[in-house]
Amino acid sequence: MVSALYGTPLAIPVGMTIATVVIAACGAITGDIGFAVLSAAMGCIGAFRFGAQLYYRRTHAAGSTALFERLAYGGAWATAFTMSCFGAYTVAAHADDRIVTLAVAQTIGYIAGIAGRNSSRPFITNIQVSCATIPFAGALMLSQIPAFMVIAGALLMTVVLTISSSNVIHGVFVSNFRKTRELQLFATTDSVTALLNRRGFIDEVEERLRTGGRIYLLSVDVDDFKTVNDTLGHDVGDALLSVIAERIASVLGPRDKAARIGGDEFMIVSDRSGEDVAALATAIVGSFAEPVSVAKATLSISVSVGLANGTGESVERSLKHCDLALYKAKADGKNRWQSYTPELSEAYDKRMSLEQDLAKAIAANELEVQYQPIYSPRGRTILMCEALMRWRHPTRGMISPAEFIPIAEQNGLITTLGAFAIEQAMEAATRWPQPVGVSVNVSAKQFHPDHDLVGVVEDALRRTDIAPHRVMLEVTESTLAEDKNFVIETLQRLRVLGVRIALDDFGTGYSSLSYLAELPIDILKIDRAFVNSVATSSKAQSLLRAIAGLAAELNVAIIVEGVETPEQFEAVTQFQPHGVQGFLFARPMPKEAIDLIIDRRVTLPAIDRPRPTRRKQHRSSAA
Repeated sequence: MVSALYGTPLAIPVGMTIATVVIAACGAITGDIGFAVLSAAMGCIGAFRFGAQLYYRRTHAAGSTALFERLAYGGAWATAFTMSCFGAYTVAAHADDRIVTLAVAQTIGYIAGIAGRNSSRPFITNIQVSCATIPFAGALMLSQIPAFMVIAGALLMTVVLTISSSNVIHGVFVSNFRKTRELQLFATTDSVTALLNRRGFIDEVEERLRTGGRIYLLSVDVDDFKTVNDTLGHDVGDALLSVIAERIASVLGPRDKAARIGGDEFMIVSDRSGEDVAALATAIVGSFAEPVSVAKATLSISVSVGLANGTGESVERSLKHCDLALYKAKADGKNRWQSYTPELSEAYDKRMSLEQDLAKAIAANELEVQYQPIYSPRGRTILMCEALMRWRHPTRGMISPAEFIPIAEQNGLITTLGAFAIEQAMEAATRWPQPVGVSVNVSAKQFHPDHDLVGVVEDALRRTDIAPHRVMLEVTESTLAEDKNFVIETLQRLRVLGVRIALDDFGTGYSSLSYLAELPIDILKIDRAFVNSVATSSKAQSLLRAIAGLAAELNVAIIVEGVETPEQFEAVTQFQPHGVQGFLFARPMPKEAIDLIIDRRVTLPAIDRPRPTRRKQHRSSAA
């Protein structure tokens, strides 16, 4: 409203100048000092209103809206009353038709201008048009001149119509204004949490950047939120997001702004100092120490926070820095906060470069499959070989699968890489004697409705013509976290093809015992974590004994991996495993090398058995 009142800076001084000149001209023609007084009053009011315009132009961003509103109202009402007094005085005190006509025309024109210019603001309009009309109309009526009395009646009707129409127009204006504000609010507000949404947050950050102030950005991500949605439903998930928003808001200061920018990710912008914003990040993580109650469920929730200094940076760059810090916090174990450092960008750039190189290497068929034999401890022959992906980078040398497999899983290349490994492994096994099989690791990301893993395996079996029972696919317990029902259904379809299924890294996950009865598996591969201390720890031996007994009850064979010392081999053989695997026997090797070993019927290497005294020493120390 105030912006509209001061929206035409030239109209008021020009109009006031014309009115002052007209009144002064009447005084000059008649020599009446009353016109001189009215002209001086109009000039003073005009100067006052022009000064208010200048003051608004210079200070409206920091000035009081109410002050400017009062200045505009006072000037408008004073002008209206003075103009009406001019018309009334002329009609009452002078009979000169020239002067009367000039005064009547000027006053009526001013009244018409009020109705046209201010019809959307009834408070100022109603008082202004009344001040401009009533004294003048009264003088016209008192003149007893029929024409003037008609004009007076018309002017009074104009007042009534103006007041009525201004109220209606104002109502429409306010309604439209509120709808516009509601739409703006809807466009910048998250409907679930009532915080800012991504658009509103970007606007807030850009506004703060324009002022040149200090800003920090914090990215808050709920750890493992997908599990809540999958197990309790999206309604509970939305209710949880509202509670999370309240927890975050509870630790914010008056100059901190929070937003939900999508999913379970929140953002905060703050102008605190570096130490204070670090304390804020700590408080956000700490605010979830207590469980969250929602929809009759009590949930233990944690969040990870990424913090970045956005002062002087672009919004896009600051958000990227925040994300990198958040990823680092997640990678370091979650339920913590991490501040951005340039090293994170270097690691990110290295990762992006490696991702591009990996895509090129897969397209150019530059990755290779190596094989590590799995021996039978009883028959001392090779049962099968585990196929393992290897990447020899042209400039960086050998890159660990622990480095490039997660990259392939995140960017979707794992399906191509997995299909390549499956076919290469089957093709290699066709050159080995019939009893020797091949084992291939399958990533959790290959169990997805958009990827036909069963079709990939079936196609490879058809092209290589290998007997299905010679093929074993290894899955980890984490695979079940993707979609348990879909994974189990896929494993059942794979077993229908005739291939065997092994549960890899058994015992290191969180769901092995609860899902073990449901999984269609043939073999348990016991993780090296159980083998490391099996020769010296009675607890490790007890665990292995329990696993072996459980496998026997379920009619599932066991393979022990990670055997690296004769003592470990001696310890694990007492549990009668189906197979053993580890550096003690052979490291992964290229296809040509494993072909030679298998062709020559190389058996399990002779293992130096530990001396009895040494075994006794281990037992006593373990005890």
